[in-house]
Amino acid sequence: MFPLLAFSLLRCKRTVMSSTKRKSSCSNGVDNLGLDVDIESDDETIIYADSCDGSVNLSSDEFSSASDATESDCDDFVDVRVWCKVDPQHPSAAPPRFPFTGQPGLQVPVADSDDPLAYLRLFLDDEIMDTIVSETNQYAEQMMTRTGHRRLSRTRQWEPVTKDDMWLFFGILVLQSLIHKPRQDWYWSRKRLLLTPVFQDIMSEYKFSLIMKFLHFTNNDEFDESTHPSPKLKKIWNVYQALLCNFQKAYTPRRDVSVDESLMAFKGRLGWIQYIASKRARFGVKFYALCESQTGYIWNSVLYTGKGTKFNEKYGEYGISTSSVLSLIDGLLGKGYCVTMDNFYTSPELFEVLIQNKTDAYGTVRSNRRNLPPDFPKEKLKKGEVAAWQKGKMIALKWKDKKDVCLMSTVHNAASSIVKTKKGQEILKPNLVLDYNHTMGGVDKADQELTYYPVMRKQQKRYYKKIFRHLLEQCLWNAYILFLEKSDRQSSSSKAVEHADFQLMIVDRLFMEHMTVVTPGKKPGRRSLVQGNLERLTGRHFIDHVPPTTLKTQPTRMCVVCCARKKPDGKKVRKETRFCCLDCDVGLCAVPCFKDYHQKVHY
Repeated sequence: MFPLLAFSLLRCKRTVMSSTKRKSSCSNGVDNLGLDVDIESDDETIIYADSCDGSVNLSSDEFSSASDATESDCDDFVDVRVWCKVDPQHPSAAPPRFPFTGQPGLQVPVADSDDPLAYLRLFLDDEIMDTIVSETNQYAEQMMTRTGHRRLSRTRQWEPVTKDDMWLFFGILVLQSLIHKPRQDWYWSRKRLLLTPVFQDIMSEYKFSLIMKFLHFTNNDEFDESTHPSPKLKKIWNVYQALLCNFQKAYTPRRDVSVDESLMAFKGRLGWIQYIASKRARFGVKFYALCESQTGYIWNSVLYTGKGTKFNEKYGEYGISTSSVLSLIDGLLGKGYCVTMDNFYTSPELFEVLIQNKTDAYGTVRSNRRNLPPDFPKEKLKKGEVAAWQKGKMIALKWKDKKDVCLMSTVHNAASSIVKTKKGQEILKPNLVLDYNHTMGGVDKADQELTYYPVMRKQQKRYYKKIFRHLLEQCLWNAYILFLEKSDRQSSSSKAVEHADFQLMIVDRLFMEHMTVVTPGKKPGRRSLVQGNLERLTGRHFIDHVPPTTLKTQPTRMCVVCCARKKPDGKKVRKETRFCCLDCDVGLCAVPCFKDYHQKVHY
């Protein structure tokens, strides 16, 4: 604020006191400012600094005038750039926020606001789906040409997938997130305790596993490490960037946003696996994410890949903690947004850049950060005490709770409020701490919701496929946020749709729109000896002769009960019979197999 203050003075009156005319009576603030000013205009007093605590009143227009200053102005006011200690018992007015000029809300039209699938298609658009379908088919062809077919390989049954097949595949992934089973093949099991017939009705296990095997997002033959923007993410980069673009194009967040780390659980073989003890997963792939504080809408993210992590080139001169925040919020700079962050990111350097771009910020800070007040880490406080330092629009604050809590802000002063603890006790807590607790949880809210219905599975070994599953979770979550935003505006009195119900509605719409009704026919080959048919133990069954065919007037069928047994020497029993059960469509000996089949669970 103080360089801005000085620049405003030059612009208003071009009168500055020299260093020889400073007030020597003020030792804790104004002397450091180098200012003894009382400028009055015809309309109002613009600025005054006449107390030893360095309290300064400045209109919001003056904070936005830094760009009007020249380099020579900066040279005249080098003395202004110092930290001044302030009295928390008599705090000055908090610095005004930058005016918010964003237009929050849904930015693209939705064909049917009551259709959940329409919101998901805002992110998984036709271009992305066409890319996934074409690259999957091309990768399958390349693999089969390279490796060939084994005699009993299931790849012999591969057929090129269509867009409808891919949507059904995604629908099954979402449905599996709602119906938890520890093994993938159990979703297609015919055992009585595991039977879930909807999966077999939508897609066979063979087809699902083949699509998962060949699922691909880029052409390996076109990869050039020297020109690719992120070689470590070559398998998923194009789809990842397209989804981020759709996230930002579809929705503009409200004023308060938060930046934090998000960890995707993964323990596979990967060079950039991260360990974060505070996260539930602890080991995994790290994302730097920017979310809306109120809803948890995921607006932007950067996937951390170690030394080659791709940040915005404009901020290459800064360290990783500063460049990560600036890269995430780049599209929102200059619009009066306020970003909340933790002590990994917060620093005076970052706040200076944000102020220059008309963006406010606050968050916890490490006491040993560079350019903080010299006495900041050394200050000893008793429980409940507050110490604060001011530097322009920035304030550095230390509050003693169970341990020291260090924070920085561009929109707060050192004022405190009385709050009640869980035990009912009333304590004084800085307003900065209260606001931080209120707006910091955007990323954590999104992470928490994604863990309830995970599309990811532990058995997924390919890192890029697991990342895509995580991105699919993010698409579902963002679609849910937009669905709630639209429905809330239309009817605030109706009960909000739960997250699980929303995903179930999407699955239902996907199956209704993309599933092709096929008339069931007789499958070629030998009948499977499955004992999990539930209909054989219920209802009334009658024995009958095997119906004649065009080739045989008295045909026979193998008895499923006899063929399920083995001889003493270990060989299978093969016995044909003239009788069958037409309801169960199986061949059965009249005695005793017909009775055993319809009365015994294990015949």
